[in-house]
Parts: sequence; structure tokens; C-alpha cells
Amino acid sequence: MATDPAFTSFTLPTHIDSSLGTFWSTIKENDFFCLQKTKTQKNAIFRSVLGTLQSVLDTKQSPFRILYRRSNATFLQIAAPETEKQADTAWHWTQEYLVPQLTVLEDSEKEVFIVTKINSIVTRRDAGTDEISVDEKVRNASRSFRQTFSVPATERLVNYYSCAYHTQRMTSQGWIYISENYAAFYSYMLGYETKLLIELKDVQDVKKEKSKRGVFSDAIKLVLKDKSEHFFSNLFKRDEVFETLMQLTSLAMQRLLKSTALEHSPGGDISTIPRDPVVSVDPPLMQKTLPTADLRKLIQPLKLNLEAQKRDERLRTHFRLPNTEHVVQQVYASHPVMDQSEEEGETEKVLVYTGQLSLSECFLTFRSTQKGKFFETVLPLYAVRRVERCNDLHEFSIKVVNWHQGVTTYHLNVTQQEYHTFSTTFTANLRQQIHAMKLMKQFLTTCASEALVNDTVVEDTEMVGGLGLVFGFPGDPKKLRDKSKMKVWKTLYQECGRNLTIVKTPKFAKLVRVGLPNRLRGEIWETCSGAIYQRFMNQGLYEKLLQENKDKHSLSLEEIEKDLNRSLPEYTAYQNPKGIDSLRRVLTAYSWKDPELGYCQAMNIVTSALLIYMSEEQAFFTLSVLCDDMLPGYYSTSMYGALLDQVIFENLLETNMPMLHQHFKNTDIQLSVACLPWFLSLYINSMPLMFTFRMLDCFFMDGPRVLFQIGLAILKINGDELLKTTDDGAFINILKSYFNTLGDSLYPDSENPKARLLTKFNELLLVAYREFGMITDEKIRELRQTHQLKVVAGIESFTKRSAIRNLSCHQLTKEELSILYDKFYNVLYYKQPSTERSDSRMDLVSFELFVKSLAAWARNSDDKEFDQELQEKVAKRFMKQLFQQWDGTGAGTLSLQDIISGIEPIVKGDHNLQVRLFYDLHDVDKDDYLSKDEVLEFSETLLWLFRNTPDEAHLGSVSTFLHQAFEYSDLKKDSQQDTDKYLSLASLRMIVFADETLEKFFGYEFAQSFELAEKPVEKQRSLGKEMFDGLFATGARFANNGIIQMRPKTFSVASSKTVATVSSFSTTTTTSTPASTSDATASKRKEGSSSAESILNSDSEKDTSQFKEEEEEGVKGKEALVTPPVMVAQDTSKVDLKVIVKTEPAVNMKSVNEIQDHSDAANTSDDSDEEGGKDVLEEVDRLLKEYGNDSEEDDSEEDENEDKDKQ
Repeated sequence: MATDPAFTSFTLPTHIDSSLGTFWSTIKENDFFCLQKTKTQKNAIFRSVLGTLQSVLDTKQSPFRILYRRSNATFLQIAAPETEKQADTAWHWTQEYLVPQLTVLEDSEKEVFIVTKINSIVTRRDAGTDEISVDEKVRNASRSFRQTFSVPATERLVNYYSCAYHTQRMTSQGWIYISENYAAFYSYMLGYETKLLIELKDVQDVKKEKSKRGVFSDAIKLVLKDKSEHFFSNLFKRDEVFETLMQLTSLAMQRLLKSTALEHSPGGDISTIPRDPVVSVDPPLMQKTLPTADLRKLIQPLKLNLEAQKRDERLRTHFRLPNTEHVVQQVYASHPVMDQSEEEGETEKVLVYTGQLSLSECFLTFRSTQKGKFFETVLPLYAVRRVERCNDLHEFSIKVVNWHQGVTTYHLNVTQQEYHTFSTTFTANLRQQIHAMKLMKQFLTTCASEALVNDTVVEDTEMVGGLGLVFGFPGDPKKLRDKSKMKVWKTLYQECGRNLTIVKTPKFAKLVRVGLPNRLRGEIWETCSGAIYQRFMNQGLYEKLLQENKDKHSLSLEEIEKDLNRSLPEYTAYQNPKGIDSLRRVLTAYSWKDPELGYCQAMNIVTSALLIYMSEEQAFFTLSVLCDDMLPGYYSTSMYGALLDQVIFENLLETNMPMLHQHFKNTDIQLSVACLPWFLSLYINSMPLMFTFRMLDCFFMDGPRVLFQIGLAILKINGDELLKTTDDGAFINILKSYFNTLGDSLYPDSENPKARLLTKFNELLLVAYREFGMITDEKIRELRQTHQLKVVAGIESFTKRSAIRNLSCHQLTKEELSILYDKFYNVLYYKQPSTERSDSRMDLVSFELFVKSLAAWARNSDDKEFDQELQEKVAKRFMKQLFQQWDGTGAGTLSLQDIISGIEPIVKGDHNLQVRLFYDLHDVDKDDYLSKDEVLEFSETLLWLFRNTPDEAHLGSVSTFLHQAFEYSDLKKDSQQDTDKYLSLASLRMIVFADETLEKFFGYEFAQSFELAEKPVEKQRSLGKEMFDGLFATGARFANNGIIQMRPKTFSVASSKTVATVSSFSTTTTTSTPASTSDATASKRKEGSSSAESILNSDSEKDTSQFKEEEEEGVKGKEALVTPPVMVAQDTSKVDLKVIVKTEPAVNMKSVNEIQDHSDAANTSDDSDEEGGKDVLEEVDRLLKEYGNDSEEDDSEEDENEDKDKQ
């Protein structure tokens, strides 16, 4: 039932006020349903106006619709067929399956039955598409979008906006549609149609612009990878459009990077648009007639899914939560906290922080939104002991008691309903974490903070920690004041919680920046980075990965072995097998956790630093967070993340230190030579270890922005010396010297002992936070969004050039290889599931799409033929045969090299190679002969390939081929038992080359069917041409039918001067000089009238070039009808329509009558013109008067003269 052809036309029931209207006529009807068709307007002008209204109002309708009659004299639209055949199919289905049941139902049950039935059909058929969106506007707009641009039904619309699109010729007002993979624009203004479809993966830059006049900030410019630009203005929601485009292009970029042709995003899952969101349907959004059970099957508009995704990503990024977390509910709340800065003996003061309280599946988070007040909490729900309502303090309050007996109170700024919803959801999520609560005790034994607060004495060798517990920590513990720091942190833990329940206050941030104690550094790093949550939720994963893969080998393991002895060799642990083994195990486990990424250089440097302060398990999960979340794209072959941040770093340098940036530019000093290693190694290879770890303290707390702040501070402090450099070598030497003196006193000669203790590293942190504090996480996020498309486009271009150079190919040109490369990866981009990584190999389904993008014969015909099933069977068989032929290794998939090797002999080979190819394709048993069945399949393939041929000459050729194939078949050589006859390759060639049609097909037509050239851009029809063609066609039609007489002074269709004007109008306007007509010319007027007659009988919508060809054919080899006019080209945009419509009186009515007689004979079958003749005549008269027609008196006199001439 779900595959019934009738179901393709049904839509969700939509309310219609009336079935009657100007634009609809009823074809069939009964007591319950009516089938309607749009009224076709014969007049081109009226069609243009109607199309303009539909474009402006975005109300494009299907040509047919089926309505259900409701009891209140209104209607429900239940189907919108696109063709007459679909309309008939859907109508017959309603008569067969719906009408009999409606006749036996009560009146109150009929509408519910219809709505439920149709809704069930649509929701099953269109699962995951916009056709079952809860928003009716989205359904209608998505339908218009898909009809206009012929995109798949699964392509979901995000949003659409009214805007103007600017070209060199004119500005068109219309609609921009933004979907998952496309940005499209459509406009239809009085006959001028503008259609634009942009693939988001081809966008290189999205810019906010001012309008063309530079007055309003309401425009956006899209720059594509081919350097073309598209300008949209009049966007009243410009910022919303910009954010949507940036989000979608970012997703497109990630999908591009997952292909191994580029370098996929390292680690984790690829971000995608949620396809199955939790739907909370508000009944007013849908028709009230839909049952509640059916409403649950509907989906939210994709725009809401994108907004939710953006909200989720920002929550996860800010609080460093796992990728599995989503915002369940967000409310504003106030949080009272005792002021910890008060001295003893003073009255306790309560500070109230106001901010946003967010609830996800496993976490409750709060952050202050007050400017200048830093306060954040991240509380895992499995660390909650008790939750209470305390409405005595505030109308809507909750009190939370955590695992460490810390009490937190929140006053929610919500309504009663929101408070109830929040409390209910919070309680439900807590119940889901009961199983995780049982793991808390065991997990906390691995946290150093527990031993510190509980005063548990543990020997260094028994503590859970890093290599520093065995081999010592870098630096002098006395100078680092390690014991004093431990006491301060113990006090903080007692007041603000620890490990999983810690609260981040200004005091916490200050203690981190002054340097962490060695024994707590690893735990605080994983707490700030969020790795501690990953470790808790995946306990045992590290050991499991090592155990399951202990006997396996990979290329990553070989690379790891090469780098082990080059990882912090100055630290003693890595001169010892114990330290080397720890590093090997962590890197190996991560390579098996993310086998697509495996191992990349610089991972060993970062991991070796982590292991000094962390256990192997802690380092493993911290490395995962670094690669997947904090520094995406840093550790991959392309290093696109590091390259992107280098672009951002240079942008920040230009903004904050323009003089230094200009100096680097003038002297051609490459900033990335020194700065790229800073970012890749997190300064570990640049600074002395003791200061590197101080920098990492700040990095894990404040995020990636610290890398930029430290880098800019280094350049600013050394700015004067850097301005004197003239080459890269001097630039690097200055920075090396600076790093070697970071431990030197900043004021060595000061009398103040505290001042003498300040080092250059203290100055570096001070400058970084004070001078560049305006660089925030939000700023970095915006800059990454702005520049990432350019960086990825550059990587993609480089990868494409490299891939094409490495292809084994001898005859295809670089341009042809480029097209094949683009089409190959374009199919993989859209066909491969967005959540799976691509291995750059094509399966059979993708191969079929690829061939369809190359050859017209592979594409499905729009018209459903009577033998459609047979056609599809032959197509599938031929595609499979071709796929297997090109899959020489039998891998079941094709690489780009396989595709090139298969196509090259087709498009560059001779006719013998083509015949051999088809022979091999149909030689199923590979015995070098074609059996009877194989010959039949060969003929079926030929018929299928020829199916779109306009004439039927191929039918005779294939029939002759089949007859001769059986005639020239013979027994196999050296086969005495087999009495069946077979066709050899030599006989096949003889038969093929004896037939003209088959010889042309195998000679060049099949090779040329592969489109390996860029299609030319279609030119838009101009406004003037559309209007003039409409007038010309209408006048000609009425002249043919004898309804009106052409007025010689206004519109002479037989005049060769008028014909010349019409046929050249699309690009130029012609002005002809009057010429005297000789007797010889007049005697040949009848002979030349055939040219005008062919134009009168031609379609008014033909292109100008067609009119020119017809005119030239009619007068070829004959004398001109009149003296050839002098052609003067003018800009069509400045032409007055009066000049075009009015022509010179240069014809006698006898010629007109002769032409009319010929035209009447050719158009006797056109009955529809008489029906709308009166209305269209009035429209033509009105337009002629509007564009400079003569007075009515002159018209009447001319009509009388014409009548006399006829008589």
C-alpha cells in the first residue's frame, strides 16, 4: 500500500476557504471530492503578471489539486498532483478506497477519517522530509523550492527570505531559499526569470555588506571557490541569514573534511543537522483537525533543529561537556553565595549572581551573565545526593545537595508552568543517573583532591598520578612554593567543592594563573578541560582498547615507534623504558580509539607533557578532548585547524599591532615559520618546561584563546627588536633568545625584594591578560567561522591538484580530469551518510549517480513509459555490467583511478574499442562469444540507450542487428558437443559497421555522450523581449483566426522590417531606414511571404536565434523582400516599448490576407483560442492603447478601409 503510485500526490490536509477562484477550474467532482486544474492563461502578458504575483508572494501552486468537501462549506486540500496522469491516478484511488467508506460513516466521523487516512499515508511516505513538517508555511515553501530547482525530496528547507539579487544587467526582487546543502534564489518579474542554485560546499566566503548605494547594512555577498560573487540585498533579517549560512557552510566544510581526499576532521563524530529531534507540537501550528497521535509523527522545521544544535554546541564548548549532551531546558536564575573574601570577625556578606541555569541529560550548569563577575558551576547529575524545593525563600527555588555535601540554592525566574516543567524534567534525569552514582566511590579514589581534603597519607609510589611522582617534577619545589599552594587549594576545596563538584570562582581562576601545585596539576587540568567527565563515563575503556588490540598492527603504530625517542628527551622519564612504555601505551590506545585519525606528529610532544602530571588513563582522555574539541584539526595530515588558527593569529596581529604586521609584510618575514610550532606543540618545544606548564595551566582553564594571547604578548614585548629584523633567521633568533631568558628577573636592580622576584614570564602573563584580554572565546569562534571556508578551500584546491597529478592518465586533458574529479567527489559528498567517514571509494549506487551526472542516456526519463519496469531492469543490468568491468580488482568499489581508467578509452578510443567494450560487457560467461540470450540483452541495451532519440530510425537498426546477429551466428570453434550458435566479435563488428545508425553510435555518439565540458551559463530572457513576444504572438494568433484585422500603422506582421525587429530584439533594438520598393521587389513579395508565414506559425516563446535561423532559411538564395534595413544596436534596458511596437506602414492588405489564409489552414485545430479570444483581445487593445496606439477614430476608419479591401 505504501508503494501505491497514487500516494505520490497526497499532501498533509490543508485548509482551503473556497474551491472557486479566478485561477482554478473544476474537472471532476462528486459529493465528497473535487479535482481542479489551474486555468491556463493564453495571454503571455497575463501569464507574466500571474507568475510575478506567485513569485512575489511565494505561492507557487501545482497545476492540479484534489479537495475534500467539509461540512462547513470549506475545503481541505489532500493532494497536489504535478501531471494529469498523477491527478487521474490519485482521483481514481479516492473513488475506489475513500468514497465507499465515506458513504457509510456518520457526518461527524468523515473528516476525522479523511484527515487520519491521508496524514498516515504522507507521514509514512515522507518520513524525514518537509512534507510532514508541523509548520504549514515550511511545507509550502519547501514544495516550491523543490519544484523550482528539482532537488531531491529529502532535501530539507531551513528557511526562506525575501531579498534582491544583483547582476550586471539588473536587480531582481525574489526569494532566497536556504536548505541543508543549497542556497537558491528565484525571481519572476513580468517575464524576467532569475534562477540561481549554489551548493554550500562551494562557498568560500560569506560577507556582510552594505547595499549597492552604501546606505543600509542589509546585504550579504557569497564568494564561491571559482571566484564568482553573488550579491543579495534588501535582507531585513540579514544577521539571521548570515548566521544560518555560516552554520550550514561550517557543516558542509566538516563533511568535505571527512573525505580522505582532503583530511577529515580528527576524532569524534562529524557534526550534522539533527534529523530526528524531539518534537513538542503546539496544536495551533497545525490544523486542529489532525489527531494528537498523528501530530506526534510530524517533525519540527529544520530551522529549529539548527537553532537547537547551535545552542547545544555553545553549551558543550563553554562548559567542556561531552558531545552527547543537549540542552533540555534553560532558564534564568539567581544564585546566592557567601562572600569568601571577607576577613575573619566581619559580618558575613551574601553575593547574588544572576545568570543562566541549563539542564542537559547528565549535567546541571550555571554561569553568571553579569559583566565583570566570573562564577561557573558544572554539576554532574550522578554527583547529586538530594534535590529539594524551598519555596519559603523564593517563590520558585530549588536546593541541590551534591556528593561532597555542598549545598547550592537557585531562585528561578520562571512562571509556575515553567517551574513545574523544570522540576519534573530534573527529577526524571536524576533517576536516569542512579546506575552511574554507584560508580562514584571507586572513581574518587583516583582523584588526588580527595586524599588532600581527607588528610589521607599516601606514598608517592602508591598515588594515582604521573611520571613526576617517580622521576620528579620540573623545577625547584621550594621556589615554586608547592606546600603553600597545597594548603590554599585544600581550603578552596573545602569551601567550593572538588573534582566533579568544584565551583569556579574568581579565587579559583587566580590560583590557577599563579601556578598549580605539582600533585594537583593533572587533576585540575582534566577538570578544566572536561576530560574528567569523559573518564568517569567511560571507566575501563583505556584498558579495554589496549587489551583488545594488543596483537594488532597498523601504520600508526609504526609512526609512533619512530617518534617515541624524540618526545621531551630532556626529561629523565623519557630516557627510561618505563616512561617510553607509558607514552607508547597512551598513543597506541588513542590510535585504536580513532583509527581514522590514528597518530599524527606533535601528539607525542603533547602527550609526553601530560604524562608528567597525569596517569595514563587521565592522559588518554585529556588527549582525546584536545584532539576532538579544544584543538580540532590540529593533529591531522593537513593540519587544517592549526593553519586556520595561523590565519586568525595574523589577523589579530594586523588588528592590534598594524605597524609590526606591515613590517613583516614589507620584509617578507613568514610569521608561521616560528608561530605554527608554538600552536602545534602548545609552546612545549619553545619555552623551558617549568614555564610551559604554567602556560598550560592557563590554557586548560581559559581555552584556546590563551594561545593567541600568549603569542601576541611575545611579539609585543619584543616588538622593538622585531622591527629591526629583515629576514626569517633574525626573527627566529630574537624569539629563541627571549624564551631562554623567561626565568630572569624583570627588575634585577630593584631595591624591592618582591620586585626582584618578578620574572619575564610574569610580565608575559600580565601583558597577555591585560593587553589582549579582549580576545575572548566568542571572538575566536567568530574568526574561525569567518576564515575556515577559505582555509579549507585552499586545502581542497591543493589536494585536488596533487590528486590529478598522481593519476595515471595519457589522453584526458587536465580540464577533463578536473571535471571527473569534481563529479566523483560530489557524488560521494551527497550520497555517503553524513555521519560516516568516506573512504573515497564508490559503490554501485553511487556509481549510478556518477554516470547520470555525466551522460544523458543514464538519466531517468520524465515521462513514465508503458515499459518502465523493463527499462529500469535493463538500466540496472547495464550499470552493473559497466561497474564490474571497471572494477578490475573485484573490490566491489571503485576509486577515482578506476573511473579514469574506465572512461579514458571510451571518450578517447576509436570505434573498435567501443564495440569491444559492449561485447565484453554482454559476454557474461567470459567465453569470448555472445550466446542467444546475450545477444538479446545486447539489443535491449541498444534500445534503452536509444530511447530518447527523437526519430525511430534506431528501431529498424536494432531490428536489423538482431536479425543479422542470429543469421551470422555460428558454432564455437573446437566445440563438437555444443550445437548452439554464437556470435563472435568479428561478426559483431561487421554487423555494426554495416548499419549507418549503429556505426555513428559506436563511432562517436556514445563517446560524445559523456559530458566532460562545463555547461555554458544560460542567459536570462529580458523583460522587453518577453512582453513583445507576448504581443507579437497574440496579434499573430488573432490575425490567423480572422478575429481582428492588423492595423497597418501600428503592427504589421507581414512587414519584413517588423520581422527583423522582432528577431533581433533580445540583444539589440534595430532601426531601419525607409527604402523605396521597386516593381521587382513587389513581384517577389509573395515568394518571400513564406518566411513571415513560418514566423507566424512559430511558438512565441522561441529564442531569438531561432527566429533568425528561420528568416535566413526563408530568404536564402532569393532577393530580399525590401531593401535590407540598417541595423543599429542599442541597449535593450533603455529602449522605449513604443518604438518596438509601432512600425512603419509598408505593406498592402492583400499580402496580409494571403498570409492569414495560409495560417488559418495551418491552425484549424486550435479550438482553445476562440474560448478566450474576447478576453485576450480586450487585453491586447488595452496594451496597444497604453503603449501609444492611435485614436479610436483612426482605428475605426482603418477597420472600414480593411473591410473594403477584403470585399
